[in-house]
Amino acid sequence: MPSQNRTSTPPLSSVRFAGLAIAAIALAAALSACAPSALSTARSQMAAANYPAARQELVALSSRTDLNESQRREVKDDLCLCDFKIGRPTYSLAEQRGVCLEASKEPGSQSNSILAQIDEAQRNKDAQEVDVALNAHDLADAERAATDYQRLPGGDPAMLARWSKQIWTLADDQVFADPAARKHSLAGAISEARKNHPNVAKMNKSQFTRWVVETSTVSGTPLASSVHMTDTTLSIAITDANIPTAALSLDKLAALNDGMAARCGCDARTNVAVAETGFPAYFIRLDPETKMSEVMILPRGNSGIVAARSN
Repeated sequence: MPSQNRTSTPPLSSVRFAGLAIAAIALAAALSACAPSALSTARSQMAAANYPAARQELVALSSRTDLNESQRREVKDDLCLCDFKIGRPTYSLAEQRGVCLEASKEPGSQSNSILAQIDEAQRNKDAQEVDVALNAHDLADAERAATDYQRLPGGDPAMLARWSKQIWTLADDQVFADPAARKHSLAGAISEARKNHPNVAKMNKSQFTRWVVETSTVSGTPLASSVHMTDTTLSIAITDANIPTAALSLDKLAALNDGMAARCGCDARTNVAVAETGFPAYFIRLDPETKMSEVMILPRGNSGIVAARSN
């Protein structure tokens, strides 16, 4: 018999598998198409200046895991714009900045210009708060706002230097608000300091600087990042990261001023600044009544000036 061409029929299981694969691809395509659709809805709300509604759509979109890189960047940029447009008091400048800073990290982000506007607004707000606090002799608020200003990019170094000088002057005035406290003779306190630190008077400047660094070292970490001195005043800076350690080591800071008093045979003073800002953290003075150095803990946050003495 002559041969006949036959067409083979695929097994039923193969047909079912192919059908499932096609359905899965179709579902994935449909889900992927939802993202541009939802983003388009959010953009329509933004065009109508309905930023809260747009933000709601964008927040829902941002939690999805199927967005491609471009879509994720657009969602973050649009969230930045929405928060900026909604603004305070719903979203503080710090909250706006956090969202826009996160958006700006995406490749090709358009949020940097908004971030710059937020930073400018925050700098202006901080500057106003510093001036108000200084006029009110509110040391804690002045230093808080000035520190916030310093941490933002684009600050004015000359303005920071002026604030630093004003804050130091205000702190000094507040520490010695009662001049009667200094009327007692300091001879006993200086004599006690020299008895406890007999060797420092013989040290030259370089040796005494090394002594300051060694004396203020805690668990192998030097607290003093810089040391400067005049005939009667010792000035050291401590990094912000080491301020908590310094707060637990006030006896070491007091010992520095005892050593300075022993070296100069005078009413020595030690000023401790935060290295990053130059703003005051501690004043250390001899107390004529106790014959010990007294650490004046300057206000940070809502705290007031607190005195602590060496052991």
